[in-house]
Amino acid sequence: MKPYIEELTRYNVWANERITSYLLKAGEAIADKEQSSSFPTIRTTLYHLWDAQVIWLARLNGTSLNTWPSQSFEGTLEEAAAGLLANSEEFVRFVAESDEKSLERDVVFHALNKTQYSQKAVEILLHVMNHSTYHRGQIITMLRNAGFEEVGSTDLIRYYRSR
Repeated sequence: MKPYIEELTRYNVWANERITSYLLKAGEAIADKEQSSSFPTIRTTLYHLWDAQVIWLARLNGTSLNTWPSQSFEGTLEEAAAGLLANSEEFVRFVAESDEKSLERDVVFHALNKTQYSQKAVEILLHVMNHSTYHRGQIITMLRNAGFEEVGSTDLIRYYRSR
C-alpha cells in the first residue's frame, strides 16, 4: 500500500506544480474573475484546495485546526501557489517517513465544527489526493471559461508518461 500512496503524493505535487504554473501565467485578473462553480473564483478554489491540504496534514500530525488557514492569508497569488506546493511536498515527506503500520493507524481529530471523528491515515491520504484532483479539474475548467486556453492535462496518466 505504501508505494501506491507515495506515488499519489508525488503525483499531487506534479499536478499542483502544473496547475499553479497555468494560474500564474493567467494572472491575478483571471484568478479573481467571478464564475459559477463550487467557489466564486479560481483564487478561492485554489485557497480551498490549499486549506484542505493544510487541515488534513495537521490532523495526520495530531492537530485539529479550528479555522480555514486562508482566512488570515493576505499574500499574493504567487505566495499562495508557493504555499500549496510546499504543503504538497510535506505530504510526500509524511508518507516517506511512515511505515505500513502507521498508515493503517486510526487518526482521531475534530472537524472545524468541533465534531470528533476517527479515520485511518491511509483513508485520509486517499481522500486528500482525490479532493485535490477534483478541484484542479475545476480550476482548469474555470481557466478555460475565463478565456485562458494555455492549460494542459493534470491527469494521472500524463504524470506517469512524464516520468
